[in-house]
Amino acid sequence: MMFSIVLLLFPLAYLISFLYSLRGVVKGNYQALFVFFIFGLPIYITSLSILHLHGWDIFIPFFQYSKEILIIVALGLLLYQLPKMPVWNWLDRFMLVYFVFTALFLILPVGSFGLIQKIIAFKNISFFPLLYFIGRLLHQEVIWVSKLQKQVMLLAVMAMIILVGEVILSTHLQTITGYASFYEKYFSFDPAGNYGLSWTFEMEGGVKRFASFFANPLEHAASTLITVAILAIVLHENTSMKEPKLFFSALLASLLSILFALSRASLVGYIIASYLIFSLLKKKKILFFYHSALLLLVLLVVSFALNSTFTQFVVDIFSFTDSSSVSHLLEWIDGIEAIAANPLGMGLGESGRIAGALGLNTGGENQFIILGVQCGLVAVLLYVIILGITIYQSAFLVRNSTGKAAQLGIMVFIIKVGLLIPLLTASVESYLYVSYLGWFLTGFMSSAWSSIHNLQPATLK
Repeated sequence: MMFSIVLLLFPLAYLISFLYSLRGVVKGNYQALFVFFIFGLPIYITSLSILHLHGWDIFIPFFQYSKEILIIVALGLLLYQLPKMPVWNWLDRFMLVYFVFTALFLILPVGSFGLIQKIIAFKNISFFPLLYFIGRLLHQEVIWVSKLQKQVMLLAVMAMIILVGEVILSTHLQTITGYASFYEKYFSFDPAGNYGLSWTFEMEGGVKRFASFFANPLEHAASTLITVAILAIVLHENTSMKEPKLFFSALLASLLSILFALSRASLVGYIIASYLIFSLLKKKKILFFYHSALLLLVLLVVSFALNSTFTQFVVDIFSFTDSSSVSHLLEWIDGIEAIAANPLGMGLGESGRIAGALGLNTGGENQFIILGVQCGLVAVLLYVIILGITIYQSAFLVRNSTGKAAQLGIMVFIIKVGLLIPLLTASVESYLYVSYLGWFLTGFMSSAWSSIHNLQPATLK
């Protein structure tokens, strides 16, 4: 009985974060959005699963659409309060073109799904421009990055506490939250794998991958990019000693999370993004540590080369013969063939969650392929251009600005560069915490970039 009550703290925390943020937005306090992004979205699926576990499914629709309600209300109020639109930069233009282009597939007679399924699929691939424009329309003085830093580090520590409990007990949190039953009822995904969840929760040979309170281990691993982005800012500004316990706890949390989530794509992204950002910042001492770690890694690989099991594991990964890599490869081939046959797109819902729930999925496990199958090569090209401009703008701010603008550049650069590899192996835009916060910060960063280039900033009435 007591344990069931403890589990209910998750949906309660989600509800409180939503109501707090909604109240803040209505009163003009857009900083309140971070409370929902950071403390609500990571536990979204866990909260829904627990509601289903307790038989409170009547509340699930409200929880499901609460996040969209909050974003639409925030964007609507911002547009109403603007005396005039800011001068548009290239990222603004491509973001709007992408949104309008993919929205056309809602009315075009393409695809096998009805309007409701198309709207859901559209939301899954094209909701992020709304988040971007919320950040883009906010004045730079409205948001305090210092508060965001503490909240992200606190979330990382909270996730670590759950993770450590999972590892000690060798039990996934999701086995006691009703995760499998929830997905089976609402997404038609049957339980799979050795632990009655899904294959995402384990590696080759049944090695467990842990998700803490995130939706799955992949999202858990991707979330570390936001943590490392914050830690990079703290190191850059030499403020780690102001709150050393929180800083080092968050650092440990990010390392444990990336280790026990066992996501190779996120691990590579984690290393590449952090190395590049410290190169841009010319942090020679930290770069020396990276080079030393790389040398140690090479020596370890050489020393383990005589271990046939280890050698075979590495060979399997790079030759795409382990089960995980084979699964990705087959999905990619299926999707690429579909795109080649239908370069203008097969219609919304034909790849991703909607089709997957019906067993009709074409391609998948790759954000670009999922988008290309549904909306064609034009949409993929627009998405790639958006990512390219985002990385360029953030890198520019890292090298050519100070204060809040530089902080935003560091955060967005690490998040977007770090996600480039995971984009090839998963539907990253479905990672709510990473997607919502990442694109909001992208819009806010783009506003800082426009201000530096003397483009008219957005101002509220």
